[in-house]
Amino acid sequence: MNQTSLSKLSTEELVKKHTAAKTMVWLLSIVLGGILLFFIYVSFQDGITPLLAVPLALSAIIPLNIKNMNALKKELDSRK
Repeated sequence: MNQTSLSKLSTEELVKKHTAAKTMVWLLSIVLGGILLFFIYVSFQDGITPLLAVPLALSAIIPLNIKNMNALKKELDSRK
C-alpha cells in the first residue's frame, strides 16, 4: 500500500487493517513452520521430498506482509 491510499483511510480502518495483517503474519508463520517440520519428518521417513520447497517458497510472502504492517503502523503513529 502506498502512503496516499493509507492517508485516505480512517483511523479505525487502519487499526483493523493493522490487526488483520498482524494476525495473518503470525498465522502464516505458524502454518508454514508446521508444514516445514512435517515435510522434514516425512523426508526422514521416506527420503527427500520436493514438497520441502513449498513452505520455503511461500515464506517469501511474510516479509511483504511485514512491510505492509509497518506502513500501517507508521501511518497510525503519524496520526497520534
